Amino acid sequence: MQTISEVRLELPHDEMQIKFRPDESIVFASSSGHCNLDCSYCVASPVVKLQPSLSYEDLMFMAQRIGGKVFFIFSGRGDFFAGYRKSDRLLQRLLEHEHIAVALDVNGVVIHCFPELSDEQLKRVRHVNLTFHYQQLKSHKALQVWRDNALRMLHRHDNPDFFVNFILSPGEAPIWREALQWYQTEVHAHYPKALILINDVLAGFSAEQEALLQALTQDFAPILHSVRRGNFESVLKSFDHVSCAAGRTYFRVWNNGDIDACPNVSELRLIGNAKSRQFALRADDFACADVRHCDCYHIASAGRMTFYKRSASDPGPPHPSRTIAIHPAR
Repeated sequence: MQTISEVRLELPHDEMQIKFRPDESIVFASSSGHCNLDCSYCVASPVVKLQPSLSYEDLMFMAQRIGGKVFFIFSGRGDFFAGYRKSDRLLQRLLEHEHIAVALDVNGVVIHCFPELSDEQLKRVRHVNLTFHYQQLKSHKALQVWRDNALRMLHRHDNPDFFVNFILSPGEAPIWREALQWYQTEVHAHYPKALILINDVLAGFSAEQEALLQALTQDFAPILHSVRRGNFESVLKSFDHVSCAAGRTYFRVWNNGDIDACPNVSELRLIGNAKSRQFALRADDFACADVRHCDCYHIASAGRMTFYKRSASDPGPPHPSRTIAIHPAR
């Protein structure tokens, strides 16, 4: 008789992994329908410009409906700060609530009320990705603005969970060296924050571009933190299905108000709309066999999934008596 024991899933080391807390719900929020840049490698196509954005009232509706502590991860179609006016004080107003924390993924062209956040509010900004879109900043004559904003943010809130990123897009390989030289002179010389280089997920590198990257990592080693290539799928794909908290303690909300329990599973999409104040939470976990997406990695790292794997001699559906419960190592 086969004996199944509980094991722990070892996720790959990830210096940029978001640190979730066990008592908070996770909301990935594509809150903005606006972006002031037009990056060729943007995963949102077309780049959003004049679409709706979520308001303070929309986000508070979600937080109140979910209840308890809520961690909003502001990343997605548009740039968070570009989605509202400075006078709206959206970030400040959200962070006035002790039960709300945020992660910010921003391009740094506008940062609105960030410099005015109190020390208590800054404690609730638990993760920051500030991306250095050199080619677009240069085209928009916004390099100096970005530099000043980056330094303001770093001086106010630099910590181990504050990351400055540069996207390595093959189409922009001719300016990679120029971009790193600019960052070295204009930012790193004034505040020694190392860059993380991130491979464009939409395109592969040629042998020549790989050689260039190798040379750059040597020439600019003092200002570089790491190079990220991303490979969470290989860890997750070896399991047959998971029990996922989508719709209970994990959600996605889009800039038009649509709420998904999970955006990658058709039957879990559109469980409400924040703008129309409709939102139906799930009562139970969802059994899912499509564990390969970015969200899956984050939810697994948060410990919100139990993984199940059939033995080779048992091709039937998983059953609780013959499952392996796998939880992220802590």
